Amino acid sequence: MEIQNSINIAPLRSLKLDLPPSCIEFCPAHPNYFVVGTYNLQKEEAVASSLEEEEEEEEEEDDDDVTTTSKPQNRNGSLVLFRLSDKSDITHIQTVPYPSAILDLHFHPSQGKNDVMAIVSSTGSLSFFRLSPVENPPEPLKEIVTHKPLGGDESVLFLSCAWHPRLHNLIAVTTSSYEVHVLRVDDSWSVHETSSTPVITHTLEAWTVAFSPFIAASIRDRDEEVAEEAPQAFTIFSGGDDSKLLSTSCLYHAHREQADEDAIDTPYPIVAFRGHGAGVTAILPLPLPPTSKDRIVVTGSYDDRLRVYSARAQDEGGVVLQSPKLVAEENLGGGVWRLKLIRLDEASKVGTSDQTRWAALILASCMHAGSRILEVSGDYNERCYVKVLGRFEEHKSMNYGSDFEPGSEQLGRVLRCVSTSFYDRLLCLWGWERERERDAQPS
Repeated sequence: MEIQNSINIAPLRSLKLDLPPSCIEFCPAHPNYFVVGTYNLQKEEAVASSLEEEEEEEEEEDDDDVTTTSKPQNRNGSLVLFRLSDKSDITHIQTVPYPSAILDLHFHPSQGKNDVMAIVSSTGSLSFFRLSPVENPPEPLKEIVTHKPLGGDESVLFLSCAWHPRLHNLIAVTTSSYEVHVLRVDDSWSVHETSSTPVITHTLEAWTVAFSPFIAASIRDRDEEVAEEAPQAFTIFSGGDDSKLLSTSCLYHAHREQADEDAIDTPYPIVAFRGHGAGVTAILPLPLPPTSKDRIVVTGSYDDRLRVYSARAQDEGGVVLQSPKLVAEENLGGGVWRLKLIRLDEASKVGTSDQTRWAALILASCMHAGSRILEVSGDYNERCYVKVLGRFEEHKSMNYGSDFEPGSEQLGRVLRCVSTSFYDRLLCLWGWERERERDAQPS
């Protein structure tokens, strides 16, 4: 098995957090700063079972404890800000208490706004915080605003969120009530519903969501006057506890933002990606050049497997998908909770053929198995391969969150990663050296 032949990585630094960590992300605007979101089930609500007993349960049951239960529970959390130095020292800068548990956080993808992060919580709230270490060094993390965009029902949890990588005013959220919604965020950080109904509905909790990086090319080619009225087409993916990866294509009418009509239509059927043996918890669409109509989507599941799908785009813009096909899979030894693209490379033509090879370096958070550095590679002829290049296994409980320092993914540098684990509240810094690891991997 590839995992057994991969390099086991030692920690550079480790520290204990005050509350269990659920998510983590480095700030692209200030790349040596990262934020950890925490999730705390208040003690008076957790008398029935100890943390040790919870750690021994199946990961599906573990995660149900962390998210949805049969009766209302009291949860709180925090945002914990750290700075990473060139000498690999980790400095705690600030802790911001939060009135509910934090399930996910992501910084805005666009230049000029990428110091602002979105946070979703266990009470259905969506908050925006700005990181300003230069303007306010003692307390650089400040709340901008908090919304309840889907109403005041605090029994519905927001389980994940994702910004659209190109339509930067759109953000998706998934809920414990099985739904996936796309919201519009304006320049004042107000939030608006774009549709009167969810864009996707599962039959169990909707764990995760991701946007395709492509929008319809035909819209961009039109003249400016027409393009202002023409809808922009995009594809969205979601994974649920029902073991389903679902996808649909949407039309976004930006000119309807001030009107009573829905700004997003869903005229296309739902596409199901089959083959998962348990809940789908991670989705990573790869931003490969649109020279082929094949779209590559990498997924993670509770069943410990990473899967790679190829789906054919049937339209000119490359956003309406059909006939998804499973082209590769690998058992990573633990439930694959999150996937983060580190780097995507496209090599020269292979031999005398017209096939161009590509390789994606990916950071995977694998629950009870720790973190993995993966290489997913292939060509444009549905040939795909998965290799485990490195593994970090110092965590003794669920690894729900990992990220890498922006810039450290460049060739010739040590990739600096920070990973967390839930029940033992452990945060670890570790490094992976690309050239040495590539030389060490089996042929």
